[in-house]
Order: sequence, then structure tokens, then C-alpha cells
Amino acid sequence: MSAKPKKAVFVKPELTVVELSIALYNANQKLEQTNKELVQIQKEQAEVYANISHDLRSPITAIKNSMEYLLTLDTFDSENFLPTINLMHCRVNYLEQLINDVFLLSSIDSSKNNLQFETVNIGMFLEDFFFSCDADRKYSKRRLYLNVPEDFPYLVSIDCRMLLRVMDNLFSNALKYSSDESSITLSVISTQNNTILISVADTGFGIATEHFNIIFDRSYMVSSARTPGQFSGCGLGLAIAKSVIDNHGGNIWCESELGKGSIFKFTLPIFSMC
Repeated sequence: MSAKPKKAVFVKPELTVVELSIALYNANQKLEQTNKELVQIQKEQAEVYANISHDLRSPITAIKNSMEYLLTLDTFDSENFLPTINLMHCRVNYLEQLINDVFLLSSIDSSKNNLQFETVNIGMFLEDFFFSCDADRKYSKRRLYLNVPEDFPYLVSIDCRMLLRVMDNLFSNALKYSSDESSITLSVISTQNNTILISVADTGFGIATEHFNIIFDRSYMVSSARTPGQFSGCGLGLAIAKSVIDNHGGNIWCESELGKGSIFKFTLPIFSMC
């Protein structure tokens, strides 16, 4: 005769009904917050795709119209040919830059642990970058200043290629959103939080206060915050900068005043001293 199966032993829960209710409430609150964050992410992604689509459509239309114009010509004389080719070349360069930015941003997000970190003297790194800009003809109509303390003794762990991308973006923006004879100043100091603070300041057009919290968003449109109607773009450069600095354990932000200029600042953890 087979043995009767043993009845499961009732185990009294260690939590009271009130405690279980509180735990359930907290879990629901976290779930609701997570859902809100997902909705916000989806909204931002939709805005990014819409902006990128807009930025892709404009140069493609210009290139198409230029090609159609060239096809109507009986002879390709330089008076009609070269200006159209130059326009097409500029538009193609813009498309290439946009595509490269989209790819770079997605690669940073998908391979956060694949950055190639190395320990460098940050003062020497910034000096090298500054003097490369000082020798670049595109900055010939700007006054460049370097404010790095002599023998700045701090070492940082960085991906040099990616940090150069951040610096180049900040300097290029300072050039783009300023007029001739404006100044661009690169500075670095140490802080009490075991970090170094790097800043790129310009005396350009400036940014409205209400845009400070969104200029690093991937859906940010350049023309909405600076000189409306003159410039456009989906703002991926600053989104890339934020992603790079975040992955280096730092923070990046902006201080600005319309008509007086902007200062972009970011921190990096100090690895050690020389």
C-alpha cells in the first residue's frame, strides 16, 4: 500500500499584511516610474529620428536638385558647373558628418566597456590640442587663449581619441556660434572633489537660459537655442560629448548669456599626480 503524500507545511509569512501592502505599493511605484522613463525614452527617440530625417532630407533634396540642374545643361562650362558641384560637395560632407555622428553615438552606447583608456598628463594633452587649433587656419579670425597652469601635475585615465572628439566639438561650436575677433579660451583647474575641471569659453552669441537643460539631449535642435533661422542640426555633437564624459565618470554642463558668450565645462576624475 503506497504511502500517502505529505501535506505541504504552511509557513507563516515573516511580513505582516501591512508590511506586504507597503512593499507592493513601493513595487508599483517603481514600476510606474520605470514605465514613465520608458515612455520618455521612446518620445526622445521619436524626436531624434524625426530630426535626423529632416537633416537628411534637406541635403539630399539639394543634391538631387543640383544633379537635375546639371542634366539640363548642354555644355558644362565652369560658370554654371563649379558652383553647383561645390554646393553638392558641401551637402555630401554634411551628410557624411551626420552619418558618422549617428554611428559614433550608437557605438558609444553599445560598447561602454570598450573605450581604450590610458593614463595621460592632462595639462600636456590640453596644450597639444590647443596648439593644433592655434595652427588651424579655420581659427585664424578668432583670438585663442590657453589657461593651463605651468607644470599642471595631474594624470587622468581617458580614451584620448574620444576626449579629442569632445574638445574638437566644443571648439568647433565656439567657432561656429561667434563672430570674427571673438575669443575662445581653454582652461583647466583642479577641484576639491578629486577631479579636474576643463572649460571652453567663448565671447559669441550665447544660449538662452531655458535651453541649458536640453542642449545635450539627442533631440536638441541647434537653431532653437542659438541663432534661429541661420543654423540647423540635430545636436548630436553635444550628445556625443555628454555620452563620452559620462563614460569617463565626469559631468558636463553649460553656462551662458545671450549676446555675451558661453562656457562649456566638464569634469574628469583625477587618476594620480605626476
